[in-house]
Amino acid sequence: MNRYLLLVLHTASLVLLGFGWVLNILQIDISIHLFADINLFNEKRSVLGLLERLWTDQNYWPFTLILLFGILIPLLKSAIIYYILLVKEHHIRWRHLVDFISKWAMADVFAVSILVAFLGANAMQNTRAILEPGFYYFSGYVLLSGIVAMLCRKLPAGSATETA
Repeated sequence: MNRYLLLVLHTASLVLLGFGWVLNILQIDISIHLFADINLFNEKRSVLGLLERLWTDQNYWPFTLILLFGILIPLLKSAIIYYILLVKEHHIRWRHLVDFISKWAMADVFAVSILVAFLGANAMQNTRAILEPGFYYFSGYVLLSGIVAMLCRKLPAGSATETA
């Protein structure tokens, strides 16, 4: 596998992740229809906007989980992948660490949970959910990052040392 191609793909996945963090991911609109349409709730949120809201509302536990599993762990995984791609004679443990981190980088779970919220909100009467561009960028990151991590495992065996 060509390291330069993997570097480009990995960098592209990080660009998608960045857009996924800053662009709105979901819009929820709740309205009732009496004599006229009355809007009860209409809100759009990005991942970073959600973190800000959780912090402001003193919801520290969900804030910490989203920050850790949706931002910090994916960044750590990305840094290690860059190391693997840029340092030809790296230790094989770095690849194992990427595999381990991938299990904890809950970005894929986060993307699926947004999709479930979307479907659930659309199932309720007087409620409408709209997937915003951030969701698609975030989902693109999940897919591309997974592909890059998988292809990193297929790098030539001579590019990783296995000393104890």
